[in-house]
Amino acid sequence: MRKAILALLVAVSLAFSGVVKAGLAEDEKAIKALNDVFAEGFVKRDAKLRASIWTKDGTVAPPTGGFFQGREAIERDFEQEIPSVTDTSRMTFSNYRFRFITKDAAFVDADIVINNVMGPDGKVKPVVPVSIVFTAVRQDGKWFIQDERAHFAAAPPPA
Repeated sequence: MRKAILALLVAVSLAFSGVVKAGLAEDEKAIKALNDVFAEGFVKRDAKLRASIWTKDGTVAPPTGGFFQGREAIERDFEQEIPSVTDTSRMTFSNYRFRFITKDAAFVDADIVINNVMGPDGKVKPVVPVSIVFTAVRQDGKWFIQDERAHFAAAPPPA
């Protein structure tokens, strides 16, 4: 009898851990999709679309400096970046690392590579690496960025 109960507990535990892992994978996918929207808004020069992934009271400290709170302030900051976007600009995210604090909050860090953006010197920069850390929160069943901090990362060595 004890063996049967133990076997049942092990089976339930394994089944539950599979459900939790599947749920986390879906949440990670949804959080990554936020950055897909962000990158799309960047290349389309759409500051409103980029800011839409933040909570209404979210914050960002961009790599260019400053601190912006609230979706409207974040959008205004992103509007200032539009002149740096060229017709060949691209943005890609990689190297995600997730730590779920609760089922509705995650601490995430990732790398961004921005290609072909106009620098402050008026020259196109072929590669601009950026590192970000952010908290993602689920509100009303949808994921948003609550707070993000970004900084320029070391440029890769010349090829």
